[in-house]
Amino acid sequence: MIKYFENFLTEQECESLIKLIDSNHTRSSVVGAGTELTGVSEVRTSSTSNLDASIDLVNTVHKRISEKLGIQMDKGESLQGQLYIPGQFFKPHTDYFEKESYDKHCLSSGNRTYTFMIYLNDVEEGGETNFPSLNLSIKPKKGMAVGWPDMVEGKPATEYLHEGSPVTTGKKYIITSWWRENTWNNVEDTRLYNELISSSFNQTTIPKLTPKGYKVVKVPTKAWELIQKAYNEVKDKEMEEQFPGKDYFIPGNKISSTILPLDYTPELRNQIHQELLPIHEEFCGEELEPSYLYGIRSYKRGAKLTEHTDRMETHHIASTVVVDKDLRCGCQHKDLADDWSLDIQTHDGEWNKVTAEIGEMIIYESIACQHGRLQPFGGTNYKGLFAHYQFKNRQYKE
Repeated sequence: MIKYFENFLTEQECESLIKLIDSNHTRSSVVGAGTELTGVSEVRTSSTSNLDASIDLVNTVHKRISEKLGIQMDKGESLQGQLYIPGQFFKPHTDYFEKESYDKHCLSSGNRTYTFMIYLNDVEEGGETNFPSLNLSIKPKKGMAVGWPDMVEGKPATEYLHEGSPVTTGKKYIITSWWRENTWNNVEDTRLYNELISSSFNQTTIPKLTPKGYKVVKVPTKAWELIQKAYNEVKDKEMEEQFPGKDYFIPGNKISSTILPLDYTPELRNQIHQELLPIHEEFCGEELEPSYLYGIRSYKRGAKLTEHTDRMETHHIASTVVVDKDLRCGCQHKDLADDWSLDIQTHDGEWNKVTAEIGEMIIYESIACQHGRLQPFGGTNYKGLFAHYQFKNRQYKE
């Protein structure tokens, strides 16, 4: 049953949350895209802001939802804000996880049990939340919240299929809150998923294709020109990077990394991915296909990157392109910090510290070699682009 909560937020709270969303949002994603835990899709064209739980207002709203639903707060995912401008929509979907997406997102946290949505403004025209199976359409109303179950008696509540219809005039701002069967722990979900994948084959069958597992090379001229073009287009759009488990994967100071999202330049992103493909194939001697190209991450002073291997089903060969770096450290006794190395465990089990200059790239066997940045970054910022490729024909078990 759909529940309505009139005046769940005050007008001032709505306005403050809208400002938070406006200050930091990027293209929305959907789950189970195959190459990452999430991926961009034409099913959903809005923008998303992952709201920082350390902000008093965000924490207050999350607690209020928990109390209203009678669900302990640690079962709630981080709050998300969404922005829809004219023409943007979210096609019919359900919020619970199934099949592969369940394995990716739920092995520790359990499935989603409840969705709670808050409207932050009155939309001039369009933007209704429609439930086709219920023959119900809800018009956004500032401060009003609605909620519905995603699971009923342990089974998916298919009747709550819903969509965000296109905004015709004005903008639409909402807050979405999802609740799980167990304590929400995205890091543990990911760890268990990787463990599940690895258990499907003998770890020793992961191919070791190069003598050391990595190589530093110069970025091909055309690819570098495209990367510079993309960098120039997005460098004024730098925003705080937020994702579940960030404090584990990128430990450091309060804001240890920001992101220059390439969602603003999808054609350039795809061109870069294709231009870098041959040099990755030459490195490993295998036919590859593009799987994922991340935005340009800008690491800040104090950042580290926890050692890990990449996603076993899709991130077989990877590279880090040094787009820009500023090693100024503000130290009394020296002007520049030491260059920041990528630590890679090679096939002989030894750890190597690998550095590269602007315009160079470190290519590595990202499922066969543990890698990370184990020493805190001492400079001002370090900007890297991450490209991932998967084997086109090779299977894990031969």
